[in-house]
Amino acid sequence: MIAPPIPHEPLSQRLQAIIAQGGEATPLSFNALLERTEGRGLYLVILLLCLPFVLPVSIPGTSTPFGLGIAWLALRFALGRPTRLPSRLGDRPLGAKTRHLLLSGGQRVLRFLEKFVRPRRTAWLGWRTAQQWNAALLLLMALLLAIPLPPVPPFTNALPAYSIILITVSMMEEDGWMIWVGYATALATVLYLAFWAGLIVAVIQRYLEPVLRGLGFGA
Repeated sequence: MIAPPIPHEPLSQRLQAIIAQGGEATPLSFNALLERTEGRGLYLVILLLCLPFVLPVSIPGTSTPFGLGIAWLALRFALGRPTRLPSRLGDRPLGAKTRHLLLSGGQRVLRFLEKFVRPRRTAWLGWRTAQQWNAALLLLMALLLAIPLPPVPPFTNALPAYSIILITVSMMEEDGWMIWVGYATALATVLYLAFWAGLIVAVIQRYLEPVLRGLGFGA
């Protein structure tokens, strides 16, 4: 007799079980969260690092450290290494306030996302090559997020964050359909940032040419 398949457990439910274990007195760190969620905590940590950038204009100075943190996790995942943060950060016990925001706040976010994303896995999504591709794409988006760009033009932080969120949630919930939306958003992000980069370079060249000519460097 063939055993019935194990039902899929949404990460929000798994987090609820973690919250109920030991209460506030039980120490909890980022690396402990990764272990208790059986590796799926990687996706939660990435999602939480993206939350400050869901608005068109984010808080200055946060995109670089958060983006590099996501890039670190994505790189280790792509290389097949344990998805752990460095001990100095990952093993440090979280304070009560941080723990509440991480678990309770993160749970609300996950419940919202799970309304739209559900297991619709195709065969290729479980391939190691596909997982490495997705991790590499997360790494690219994280590096774009980490670039210290000014708040103008808008969406320079939001678009990479949207891409990371869509791809991460699709991987987490094994949604082989929604991940294509993440791919499209990532492509739009690259084109958008390339457009503004080209425009900024053209403007700089336009204003530098008279100066260079005046200094004798121009034709």
